[in-house]
Amino acid sequence: MKRRSFASSLLAAALFATAPLAAPVFAQDDAAPAPEPTKLLRYPDVFENQVAFCYAGDIWKSDLDGKNVVRLTAHAGQEVFPKFSPDGKWIAFTGQYDGDDQVYVIPSTGGEPRQLTYYPTPFAAAPRRGVEAQTLGWTPDGKQVMFRSKRDSNSVDSLTNIYLVSVDGGLPTKIGTPVAGAGDLSPDGKRLVYSPLYRDFRHWKRYEGGWAQYLLIFNRETNEFAEIPTTPRTDRDPMWVGDRVYFVSDRDGTLNLYKYVPEVVEKPVQK
Repeated sequence: MKRRSFASSLLAAALFATAPLAAPVFAQDDAAPAPEPTKLLRYPDVFENQVAFCYAGDIWKSDLDGKNVVRLTAHAGQEVFPKFSPDGKWIAFTGQYDGDDQVYVIPSTGGEPRQLTYYPTPFAAAPRRGVEAQTLGWTPDGKQVMFRSKRDSNSVDSLTNIYLVSVDGGLPTKIGTPVAGAGDLSPDGKRLVYSPLYRDFRHWKRYEGGWAQYLLIFNRETNEFAEIPTTPRTDRDPMWVGDRVYFVSDRDGTLNLYKYVPEVVEKPVQK
């Protein structure tokens, strides 16, 4: 199985900012006008030389150089947060069909989406609170999809958690954290790096209040937690690549990328 690399993800982000992707233009004749500049492309995920992304509420796929653009979904509802399976054969995503946000999978070559979750969206929330059943990724063996949900929350706000659901169907299970926002599994699946707080769609610059996000590493075998050294400001969007954790922080005044090498022996934190 080949996981996406952090460098490839950065390349995808740079590609979206500079390359003239042909979305949604597929073919032209000599008399046709030149394609418009690339518009807002979001939530990229990379597998080898391919990138899946969201454009105009649908899931698309292309080569990293911007060629061979393919539209994978076309429903009137939103389809966002595409995530390649570890073998690249599937893409999990959050789809808004029949009024609810649910987790779906679709062959990466295209086809009919298959629904994995069925819990109704518990609260109608403003966009700043994000979507329900936000797809986060896969377990390393490719048998389960990881997603964030507020299905067990007693609040309309950000008391969410991370769940796993089998690609073969069945009831989702909590990953083991008390509460959680976005997170990512280590390459062996034994540890989870995540933010206990969720305010990913509230862009408060240089915020230092009680909702300033920090990051924890949860050991799924020992049920222990270790905290990544933090500051009063925000640490968020963690990604585990090899033995390092990469994340976004505005600890120096502007959101930028940082990396952290977890200790071999993790010490539990008292929260």
